[in-house]
Amino acid sequence: MKITVIHPDSKQRRIRFSERHTTKVSTLFKRLPRDVVIKRQGQTINISKECLIREAFIDGDIIEAVYTPVPETRRLWKCIKRSNDQCMITLDKDEQRAEMPCGHAITPQALFDYCWHKLDQGCSTITCPYIADIKGNVCGFKWSSRDVKLSAAMSRREKILFQTRLDKNRIKQQELESTNEYPDAVMISLLHNSPKLQRHGDALMRRACPKCWSIIEHVSGCLCMTCQYPSCNFRFCFRCLDEYVLGIDHSKCHRAPLQFSCDK
Repeated sequence: MKITVIHPDSKQRRIRFSERHTTKVSTLFKRLPRDVVIKRQGQTINISKECLIREAFIDGDIIEAVYTPVPETRRLWKCIKRSNDQCMITLDKDEQRAEMPCGHAITPQALFDYCWHKLDQGCSTITCPYIADIKGNVCGFKWSSRDVKLSAAMSRREKILFQTRLDKNRIKQQELESTNEYPDAVMISLLHNSPKLQRHGDALMRRACPKCWSIIEHVSGCLCMTCQYPSCNFRFCFRCLDEYVLGIDHSKCHRAPLQFSCDK
């Protein structure tokens, strides 16, 4: 027997029940949240959980599960340093607040929403929005993507989406700010069809310098690369294409998307 259940979380879901005559309605309620009300064509169905499925519904029946979804609360990992100060954005004092590297407090949900707002604006870095004085000057401390992902209690999928969007914004910003000419179509095709480095996981063998667009091919050694083009000498990570700074571990950084990609 198949019953289609419409409810707020998944909008529409088809549930298959055993054809056994002993299956009870309580089996259906186990798959739904508490305090749910079952309706058919807008009319509430008053059924007992001990009633048999075959007596309450027919094969192909469409019902609606009505309830108030409870918003999921993001909880900080135990390793994250907590703060007793109020959230710098929501002024919340009840929810958990992470203490960011600059010392200011923020709830995981407020941080998550703030980060995606900045990404939608095309930002390639996430900085602290704390208002430092009455003149409206902000802290502006640059948070690392690792600190943001941990303090916002992101899931594995959210971390990947966040990092990919951050990398795309950064590459796009690099292309817009550069005064050098783009590589021609042949060189771009060479970059896009670059093989991967065997000793460095998903890192590509060919990349363009994020500053001057010189095409560089990795021959040997680590992923820290210094552009040899005269007057450039930009030092960057060959995997994430971000500036190589001492103290930042690039051994596990996320591979940046293809440069000069048509994918917007």
